[in-house]
Amino acid sequence: MRNTKRLCCTMLDTMGPEIIVLNRPEAPISLTAGDTLTLTCNKSVAASATVLPISYPSLAGTGLAPGSQVFVGQYLFTGSETSSVYLTVQEVRGDEAVCTCNNTCILEGLALTVHIAHMRNEAPILSDSDMSAIRQWGAANKIDYVCLSFTRNAADIGVVRAVLDSCGLEQTRVMAKIENLEGLVHAGDIVDAADAVLLSRGNLGICLDAEKMFLAQKKLLRACNLAGKPVMVTRVVDTMTDAPRPTRAEATDVANLVLDGADGILLGSETFRGKYAVSTVKTVCAICKQAELCFDNQSYYRSLMEYFGCYTLHPNLGKREALASSAVRAAAKINAALIIVFTVTGQTARLVAKYKPACPILTVVTSAHEAKAHNNDRYSLSGSGINLVAAGESAEETNPVVCPDIKSDGLKWTLLGEVQARQCMLYRGVLPIMADPDFSLPGGAILDYAIAYAKQVGMVRSGDKVVVSQCPRTGYSDVMEEAGVVKLITVDDHVIPGSAMTFNHPLFVIGSMETLNKQND
Repeated sequence: MRNTKRLCCTMLDTMGPEIIVLNRPEAPISLTAGDTLTLTCNKSVAASATVLPISYPSLAGTGLAPGSQVFVGQYLFTGSETSSVYLTVQEVRGDEAVCTCNNTCILEGLALTVHIAHMRNEAPILSDSDMSAIRQWGAANKIDYVCLSFTRNAADIGVVRAVLDSCGLEQTRVMAKIENLEGLVHAGDIVDAADAVLLSRGNLGICLDAEKMFLAQKKLLRACNLAGKPVMVTRVVDTMTDAPRPTRAEATDVANLVLDGADGILLGSETFRGKYAVSTVKTVCAICKQAELCFDNQSYYRSLMEYFGCYTLHPNLGKREALASSAVRAAAKINAALIIVFTVTGQTARLVAKYKPACPILTVVTSAHEAKAHNNDRYSLSGSGINLVAAGESAEETNPVVCPDIKSDGLKWTLLGEVQARQCMLYRGVLPIMADPDFSLPGGAILDYAIAYAKQVGMVRSGDKVVVSQCPRTGYSDVMEEAGVVKLITVDDHVIPGSAMTFNHPLFVIGSMETLNKQND
């Protein structure tokens, strides 16, 4: 980020209670179909073709029994390689399980992971290495998200939040990774408790019948869409780990994820050890862009409205969500080229993105003082705009207002509010930018700058319709009352006096004319 001058949302992926093979020899381990292989919890045994020591403390209480299926393969396995083995348990003797190899393979790779179908994994949700990584690397780098591997229930998320708070990472959010049956069973509670969700299809596919995987995927995507929580999906173009092109089935899979409401795609082995990492990213982006053109935004919007009972006499929709849905509906009605959202905590941007409008969402992260002035800009006073005002609403006490401001400890400068801008990047269709903390700006100036930026980068042009969603503040306390406003404006050729604006990169800090002119020098 320092080199490119671009905002980038950072994530720390935990290991969690994942089971790995210990004490591996330098040479690969060769296995043949029909061989007998023993899994043991004895960590002093060396790994070989007859025995594999695992990191789990004890097999007691795990539910492992004769007939259970076990998978052993390299980290981020693709399923098409010969470096993974499927085992069938024949006998369980204390902390040892005697298994039969179902296929011939060579176990190799950076790490060998062990997945036991239908296992009750009672290990701590954060390993010792996870705790160390969060407290040292995570705290030092102010990570935006912790990706919680093998999330089993909402209580696991509470444990991680407590650890984050103890490290001074109160603003860091939690992305729950659902990758086992226990997590799938408690998916509803997990979606409610987490800030985002990651569907790990690789691990979940091991413990779930192949014919049921699609149903789990669609139900989870829908649950996240209804809750307005970003949802990511893994394991899309495994073939591109070793091949320059995806299969037709993989390309269709990527497109269907976009059509089903996924907010993002997480690449794994394709970029971790793949031969065509850059081509993979370009290919997946191209497929996603094409699928976006086919996404039925209006049908999706109507489905959410029906779910919340908005076509009945008793809708179940809060004031904030009513404001967000109104902005999206207005954008569709006037065929708007852009929605501009002013936000402080990122909550407004998340709610607008929840309804997946057809146009981009330019999100301006502002301070409380700036937000107060937005309702007095030239657009709303000119009479050309249409104001849809929601009743005053109290900001949620659980979302304290964080003003983007500049502070210094004598050694370095810190821009407060940048965390919210980075975290907004996870929302589908949202492009976040920062507002300069210059409280002397005239009313509406930041909106002028946002539109000027959108024009320069080609998001809008003169004559285009733009929907603006604002939450002006009425006070200066940490948690303030707000009145939501949706405005419809037309982009014109108005130029701010004395301006010759040039924006150096797509994720910049909007500021005063003096700041911009200094940028151009």
